Amino acid sequence: MRRERRRLWPALGALALILPVPACSSGAARCEEALTAATTSVPGVVSAQWECSNNFGGGWQRAHVVIEAATETEAIAVVDAALRAYATALGLEDGWSTPQEYATRDRSIIVSANDVGFNGPPNIREVRERYGTTSG
Repeated sequence: MRRERRRLWPALGALALILPVPACSSGAARCEEALTAATTSVPGVVSAQWECSNNFGGGWQRAHVVIEAATETEAIAVVDAALRAYATALGLEDGWSTPQEYATRDRSIIVSANDVGFNGPPNIREVRERYGTTSG
């Protein structure tokens, strides 16, 4: 009986290491889908590609957001609308980050959350606090 238990422990250990991987990848996919949907719902956003990583005890989010704007003022209005969309979107977690920058296709105009009064890219919690929403 003890020999059988000894053989079972390595298998259980390997299984414990394998099981979290699909859970992490599905969490990353959910993150990418939710952030992409919120971003592309904004008029003036041409495209948004998100990459999320949900590792043990933390994670990160990166975005490439292309906007359509003829002037910097128009681009800043798109950023403000995007941040408001994040504040009210369902399914976004408070700790997720917003894009570092928003740029036109030719990168002639590059703006960020700094242009609407944030000190760097805010997370969803900070955006919700700024725009007066408590959850999505």
